[in-house]
Amino acid sequence: MSTYSTGTKSRVDSRSVFQPNAKTKRSFTGHIVGYYRRAGPNSWDDYHLVSEDGGPTNVFPSVKVQVEPTGTRFRMRKDGKVLVVEWTPEPGAHGGSDDTEGPRSALLKDYVGIFKNKGGMGATAFIAKTLNR
Repeated sequence: MSTYSTGTKSRVDSRSVFQPNAKTKRSFTGHIVGYYRRAGPNSWDDYHLVSEDGGPTNVFPSVKVQVEPTGTRFRMRKDGKVLVVEWTPEPGAHGGSDDTEGPRSALLKDYVGIFKNKGGMGATAFIAKTLNR
C-alpha cells in the first residue's frame, strides 16, 4: 500500500476514511491536496485517495478533523467529500522553521485540539444487553 511521506494512505477501508480525532480551535487557511473517492458503488467499498491541487480553503473553529499520524496534513468533511488538507505556517510565524516537528507542534498546540474517540459498545455486548432486558 503506497503512502505519502506524511502517512496519508492512498487506499483506506470505508470505516476508516474519516474518524475524527481532533477539533479545530480557531480559523486558519489550509491547502487542499486531495480527496477520498469511493472505489465502488457500495457504501462498504474502499476509498482511494485522489491527488488534486484544490487550492486554499478556510478551516473554521470547532470543525472535527482527522489529524494524520505525522506531518501537518489532516482530513475533514466539506461539501460531501473527505478532503485531505495541508496546513503550512506563514513564513516567520512560530513553527515556520525547516524542522519537520516545528510545524506539526504548532498545528497541534495552536490550531487543533486532539481528543480520543470513545469506544462504542461492540455487537456482542449490544446483543447480550438487549437479550438480558
